[in-house]
Amino acid sequence: MLRILSDLHFRDAATRLRRLEDLEPLLAGVDELWLNGDTCDNQTGMCAADVESIRRFFRSRVPVVRFLTGNHDPDISTDHWCATPDGRVCATHGDAFFESAIPWSRQRAILDARIRTAMSAHPELDANTLDGRLALHRIACTGLPRECDPENPSRLHRLRRLVTEFWPPRQPLAMLHAWRSLPDRIAAVAPRWFPRAQVVVTGHVHFPKVWQRGALTVINTGAFTGPLGAYVVDVAGDRVAVHRLKLRRGRWQLGHLVSETQLRPA
Repeated sequence: MLRILSDLHFRDAATRLRRLEDLEPLLAGVDELWLNGDTCDNQTGMCAADVESIRRFFRSRVPVVRFLTGNHDPDISTDHWCATPDGRVCATHGDAFFESAIPWSRQRAILDARIRTAMSAHPELDANTLDGRLALHRIACTGLPRECDPENPSRLHRLRRLVTEFWPPRQPLAMLHAWRSLPDRIAAVAPRWFPRAQVVVTGHVHFPKVWQRGALTVINTGAFTGPLGAYVVDVAGDRVAVHRLKLRRGRWQLGHLVSETQLRPA
């Protein structure tokens, strides 16, 4: 069975994932695991040994682990997206579907400038292709510091983080627009970027939801941060199941079934 998780944000003070060991119920019996970006924030506060200990934890429990990059861990691996061998299920963190990567961020102007610089430095990278867009975003996000220290748990610092997330007012409005537009953005590029895909799995926007766009199913797995919670995606044979995750007695477990998709023959 393939299992897909995203946006763990491990060691971020805002995450509900306090210890990696709390994920062990979700790792038992899994043959392959895709961690679909923002597993941690390796641009702020983490050293290489910290990141390697995270890799070691998952690889010691699951036979095959794919660490896909996100905007907070842009160099955790060289895998920016992946697909099942038949191409029917694809996953990428989600920032590639937005030209500005994180259009709701207070750092948008800085990130836009870094993307433009990357485009000038790498004319061979085409922002209209999946690989080109992701490569440019990863270059732009590498070394980008956070406005706030993600590991600082103090109340004052948490208040400061809330202010940076909700002020100015255009930020929550931009987030709502991102939630609303995401499935249509994916459906628009899927024929070019994922030509055989029947299911596309993303994270990034922290909004757990399943959408249907014609024959394409779009899944956002939410996040371990914030009030909206997280989903997990399981692929077994021709069945794709989405469950809500729940925290019970300090351990993460499968909750109720949200949706089930039967894949068509490849």
